[in-house]
This record gives sequence, C-alpha cells and structure tokens, in this order.
Amino acid sequence: MRIAELTSIYLLVGGLLVALASGSEQQAAAVSQTLDVFDNRKASKFMQRGELQLLTDGTAQYHSIGVQQPPQLPLSKVFFEPTTDPALYTVIVQPQNNASARFILPIKRCRLSTDAKKLEETFVVHQTEKGDVFHVDYDAGKSENCVRKQEGRQSDKEPVVFTRVLVSRQAQGPMPKLAAAANIDMSTGKEVQPEPSKSFLAKYWYYLIPIVLLLMLGGEEPQQEGNNRRQ
Repeated sequence: MRIAELTSIYLLVGGLLVALASGSEQQAAAVSQTLDVFDNRKASKFMQRGELQLLTDGTAQYHSIGVQQPPQLPLSKVFFEPTTDPALYTVIVQPQNNASARFILPIKRCRLSTDAKKLEETFVVHQTEKGDVFHVDYDAGKSENCVRKQEGRQSDKEPVVFTRVLVSRQAQGPMPKLAAAANIDMSTGKEVQPEPSKSFLAKYWYYLIPIVLLLMLGGEEPQQEGNNRRQ
C-alpha cells in the first residue's frame, strides 16, 4: 500500500508541475497587440482575412478569422490610388489600437499564380524599442510565377497559403568612441598641447600662503599681551 500511495503522490505532483509549466508558458506567450489584415484577392473590395498577433515573448503568429462574411474595409479609408489596379494584389495591415496607422502593401497579383499545392507568404513586423509598430513588410509567391502566367502555364486550383510572421525590433547599437577635439592655435596652425595635470598645492599655492601667514601672525598677539600683564 505504501508503494502504491507514493506512486500516486509522485504522479499527482508531476501532473501539477506540468500544469504549472504549461500555464507559465501560456502566460509568457500572451497576445500583446493585434493587427487586422485585409486584402483584395477575391474582389475589388478589401475584406478582412485574418489577424497578426504579436506575443509578449517577441514572436508573432497569424490567425485566420474564418468567417463567411468577414468585415470590410471601406475604399474611402484607403488612400492609395493603385488599389483599383486588377494587376495588383494589395494587403492592408491595420493595428486595432491605432486605426490611423495603416500599412498598404501591394505586390503583383501574378506572383500568386502557382502550380504548386501551397503558397508561402511572409509578414515582417517592425517594432520600436517600446513595442510600437512603425512598419510592415510583405512578400508572397515568386516572380517566376508571373513568367508562367504569361506563357499560359498556370493552374486553376487555389493553393493552400502558409503564412509566416517575423518580428524585427529596434535595438540600441554600439556607440562610437569619439576622440577629443584637437585645440588648434589659429595664429600658428599647430595643435596646442594640453597642460600637464597639477597637484592641489601646485594649483592653489597662492591662496594657501596668505592663510598660513595670517594664522602665524595672529597666534603671536595673545602671547605678547599675556607677557605685558605679567610685567
């Protein structure tokens, strides 16, 4: 019975440790900021296709909303003239906490035409040291797909899109070690050599001598007055 009880206790403690570890990992990888992703792949309208979720551990992930009627971004809010060009596939990334910060990312639509079963796309989110998003880069497909489309070698099947999200955060670079500016004598054009460092006495001797003399002379007067009183 004791062995069975110890085994059950060990299993219980192990389960608690695993639960605590998984909970700490989930807490460390919480979502700190969300960016909405819109595109015009299926129509001239910009429909939301997913979200970029920035995590507290410095990584990011893409989350597809997967709804039949996704939210639409009005064209009146897209201040970008070539968005109506059918030859361009445009992705718009908009932070949820800052609607005025909108990143418009157009690429050639022919890059999405591929005979492969999957299509890779990459988002690169650039952040400041404080974590604010100031720029987003986007790339998808290959330029070779445009050549295949011109030659008529393209598939009508919709490929599976694999999304990769990278985070690039600003960091303070190494500071340069600057030499002290040279002191040039304008009359001679030569560099003036700095004066050698002096000790405290060498710098302020002319202040110390009068103080010492006053102390020496001031100490003799009381002694002379005492001698006169004795006489």
